[in-house]
Amino acid sequence: MSRLYWVAVPAGKGMMKKFVLIAALLVAGCATSQKSPPADAGAGDAARSAEEILADGARLLGDGQRKRAIEEFDKAIALCESRLEAEASGKKVYASRGADESLAYMVMAAAAGEEAITIETPCADALYLRGFASLDSGLLEQAEEYIKRAVAISPLNSLYLSELGHIYNVKREWQRSVDAFRESEKFAETYSPPALKEQELARAKRGVGFGLIELGKIDEAEAKFRECLEIDRNDKNALHELEYIEELRSNPPPDPYSGSSASPPN
Repeated sequence: MSRLYWVAVPAGKGMMKKFVLIAALLVAGCATSQKSPPADAGAGDAARSAEEILADGARLLGDGQRKRAIEEFDKAIALCESRLEAEASGKKVYASRGADESLAYMVMAAAAGEEAITIETPCADALYLRGFASLDSGLLEQAEEYIKRAVAISPLNSLYLSELGHIYNVKREWQRSVDAFRESEKFAETYSPPALKEQELARAKRGVGFGLIELGKIDEAEAKFRECLEIDRNDKNALHELEYIEELRSNPPPDPYSGSSASPPN
């Protein structure tokens, strides 16, 4: 059998992945936190908040207007940077999706002897979506830079860490990918919002499993994909990978696990 693997949606359906991504952000509150009706992307920037700009960019990305979406994300990032420079100069800034995550960041800051604040996620989401759009444009190094910036201000965010793990997959840096997805898995258990927990946890587990296969750790990979089935017994991604593992055991390649011929997950 040929190997097929994807993280969010079937390979070849990149536009659908965008809709899944944006829906996840909407559930998390990124694009719904605004209290006024969404502004047109062409409206004066001074009249729009970072949340509104980001929401407009997300809609453009979902419509396949990547260039215009990137322009919006860049505006949101610039507005966030200006705001934080004015309001949080000299302080460590963390972006949080919930009270438990905020508390964890305050504990981290106290342990490091830093004065810190927590903000809502739109400023971090802007970096994340900017990285996602860069990856969609084939700009791998630029994508990694933006995702790492998002992780820097939301180090316990499973969504961001999984995207970083995916970038390492694309670069075929399997151990770094596994490490990022393991972190994502750990933090999904504790800090992901309830509405997103199972989705983010399953994505992280699939990412770990995929990397373990590439590292030749087939038994560990199988166990991880079976954990996915405990979340959703109809998880097509995990089921397909389990079939692939059985094929590897029945017909091992001449030079096992030197790198699969399959494309890295989307």
